[in-house]
Amino acid sequence: MANFHTPYETERQGQIEFFDNYRIPYADNASILVDNTDGVYNGCILEFKLTINNPNRVLFQAIKYLSRMRIKGESVPATILLIDLNATTVYVYRSEVYRSAIQNVYTGAASKDNKGFETGSCEQMLNYSRMEDSETVRKLLKREKKDPEDMYMPVALDENCIVGWAERYYRENPKASKGDFLGDETGTAVRITGEIREPRHFKGLILPYKGATNEKFKYLMDCLNDRLSKKDLGAFYTPVPYAKKAAELVQKAVNRALAAGKKDYIILDRCAGTGNLEAALIGLCDRNGEMLISHCIVSTYEYYEYKVLLERIGDQVRSIIPPSEGNVVFESGHISNADAMSREYIENPLIRAYVDNPDCAVILYENPPYHDETTTLIKNQKRTGKTFSYVVEQMKEEISGVATNELTNQFIWSGFKYYLRQPADSYVVFSPIKYWKQYRLFEAEANDAFVFNRQYFHATPSAISCILWENGGMLPDEIVATAFDIANENILAVKRLTLKRVSQTASKLYSKIAFVPEEKIDFACGEDGYIYKGNPSVNCYINSDVIGYMNAKSFNLNPLSHGLTRLSLYHGHGCYLTKENYKSLLPLWVSKLIPLDHWYEKDVYATTSDGGDKYTHDPSFLKSCLLYTCLSNQNKCLSFTGSDGRYYRNELCFDTTHGDTCVSADLKKFEADPATKLDKDERELMDTWAKILEEAKKCTGYNDALTYGVYQITKELNTFHQEGTGRNKKNVSDYPKLNGDLITLRERLKAYYKSHITEKMFQYELLK
Repeated sequence: MANFHTPYETERQGQIEFFDNYRIPYADNASILVDNTDGVYNGCILEFKLTINNPNRVLFQAIKYLSRMRIKGESVPATILLIDLNATTVYVYRSEVYRSAIQNVYTGAASKDNKGFETGSCEQMLNYSRMEDSETVRKLLKREKKDPEDMYMPVALDENCIVGWAERYYRENPKASKGDFLGDETGTAVRITGEIREPRHFKGLILPYKGATNEKFKYLMDCLNDRLSKKDLGAFYTPVPYAKKAAELVQKAVNRALAAGKKDYIILDRCAGTGNLEAALIGLCDRNGEMLISHCIVSTYEYYEYKVLLERIGDQVRSIIPPSEGNVVFESGHISNADAMSREYIENPLIRAYVDNPDCAVILYENPPYHDETTTLIKNQKRTGKTFSYVVEQMKEEISGVATNELTNQFIWSGFKYYLRQPADSYVVFSPIKYWKQYRLFEAEANDAFVFNRQYFHATPSAISCILWENGGMLPDEIVATAFDIANENILAVKRLTLKRVSQTASKLYSKIAFVPEEKIDFACGEDGYIYKGNPSVNCYINSDVIGYMNAKSFNLNPLSHGLTRLSLYHGHGCYLTKENYKSLLPLWVSKLIPLDHWYEKDVYATTSDGGDKYTHDPSFLKSCLLYTCLSNQNKCLSFTGSDGRYYRNELCFDTTHGDTCVSADLKKFEADPATKLDKDERELMDTWAKILEEAKKCTGYNDALTYGVYQITKELNTFHQEGTGRNKKNVSDYPKLNGDLITLRERLKAYYKSHITEKMFQYELLK
């Protein structure tokens, strides 16, 4: 019987034969198959077709591939080879001839919509079945002289590809800074020639950038920071629609100051970056008809952003700090005399002249960096030699705890401390809400508030607040804010939110357990529930009443703020669960796991104990939290034998194979009471659990001696294998019925939280 093959299989076989004939390491060097091309090798891009009826269409497909390579920062081959397998013909083109097309940006699949592209005649058309032409093809592919200038077409840099080339540069030069890559030819006091203007590492791969300045890349400056500088600067781009919306608050603050009788005002931004916030003020006027931008004083710590800021709005603002490059004190890519956290900046005479003038109002307008600056500094202090900033030292004298660690808090605290002095002063600030929600950094009244989506700030979808604070007054316990998303470059109101301050963390309700010395053990659990391989940082204990260990620390809802294990966690941040106290403590842990489906719910809520122990008097709520805990995959209690030879049974699960667990016995008590009898949803959850346990016992790795919870079944029994090859490779469950039941349980448990738990979490102020 004849063998039949698909066109793809026949084409791929022809590729293999072609590569083999020219001794190109097709199978052993997968790196030649990049970006969905048929091959990139020694400065040649190859595109195979069974038959090439229209070389123009195939050439356009190759050009699209080259365009994408340029955008990603990959070397662009100088030679294009189109191979007709049936005709044993190679069409040879030079990329340089099609430079303008390669410099374009294309969307969609490279193989689609290629009609209408016109080319000149190819440089060569070779029949590789002939000996002479075959030798020519071999020389093209093998290239005796591997000169980058001969192998690759140097590309022009623009805003479409600059990030790709920057990322490659930092990847290949780990110690390089943005100064090494970007440089700046306009400097007078400081003159730096970077890689983009005088290619050395990328010689022959990119053309020297001839722009007089870097202003063209203003929207990408934060992306161009090398990774170390990104962390150091905490740079975030403020999207234009959000900047315009925030400008409404600035206009309101300005008119309030003028209504109070102030003769002048300044709008101060100590972390202006490339001026996105200020650009939104252009064209806006105060009640006297004066342009808001003309009252701005701006600065930025990063030198290259300063250069763009100067070029972009320098002729429109009242002042830039420092006012000219001749005043710049340059230090490792930064401007030390524009460091807003320094005493020198706070005492800057240009700013103090306005701050010390009682007839002038001060309006701060800022999107401060958000990262944990002090913790990073402590870790790197020996290596860098840096010490705490002046602001941090002063802040620590008035504010205690972790609030002093975060750079955004340092900006906000110092703003109220050193610049705002009168009731007519205001602060319009972008920041995660916890600076107000969790800490008391200042006293002020909230005039108006917005919540924006951080997805558009080069971050993950979550909430960032933008609030107009009026200096003085009492800090509110509640703020009503409007959440705004962005659709088609337009701002869209999506939700009214009530934001609440918090006071006490859940740890206030932790139970203190007394142990005798004999109950001490020398090992603990890691965050994954298994025995921690290092030495615990605290003393660990166990007795017959202890059934687990719970961590529900801090106000945060992130994964680092909660844990539930059989033995003490190695870091000791938590409390022991006993047969007597666990039902009243589990809701504190469950509060950390609230499902948040919308961006405007994330980074808005916090877990607390502000409602006291009122929730412990609601048996139905306690039952719901018990059920949720014991069916949650986040419950990492396991059954295992410890290094002391003792068997530790998982008591926080419903596996009764070896008799009742602590929780299964208590669930029976809830079921026996008509007030807490399981409802339809809860019976469905338990039915799904029964199916999971039944399937788990069929798994090869099942250990009949253990008592299993959902997490241990998922981790140890629900195994997977790989099927397929290349792009078709995928993980396939060894036990599809078990895997499907686990997925069903997760979906039902999420719905159960929303229907049975969420409302009461807020009612009892375990969530605010």
